[in-house]
Amino acid sequence: MARTAGHLLIGLVDEDWGRRYGRPVRLGKNPTRPKTRILAAGNDACRLLERLHRDGSAYRPGPQAEALCQIVVQHYYRDTAGRLSWRTTDDDGLPPSSSAIVSPYDITARYVRHGHIIRWKGFAAHLTETCASDPGSTER
Repeated sequence: MARTAGHLLIGLVDEDWGRRYGRPVRLGKNPTRPKTRILAAGNDACRLLERLHRDGSAYRPGPQAEALCQIVVQHYYRDTAGRLSWRTTDDDGLPPSSSAIVSPYDITARYVRHGHIIRWKGFAAHLTETCASDPGSTER
């Protein structure tokens, strides 16, 4: 959007956005104010999508904007007072892993679990190996 419709970002992207998103952010094991960061990111994403919907009639959103919209819907909801809230399994629930976006960089990656211990985000390949010999070959 910044490359093709930068005018839509005027008044929306400011110095705070540069501090928050100017570099990759990882929450880590012991983040400081994680809920504040998560809600700030959600509010920024909602403002961006609202601006795109309201003022971007001539702009055709690409796959990144569509992925952002799906990510916002799967992770946030508006409570009865209209405030943005983080979704958990206790309230409105989370989407099934077969449809949830787990990486904004690759929207086809999924959350995978093998047993109770091995978990990752990405792809899983299933391989089958057989020990039967080829019936047409001679064994030596």
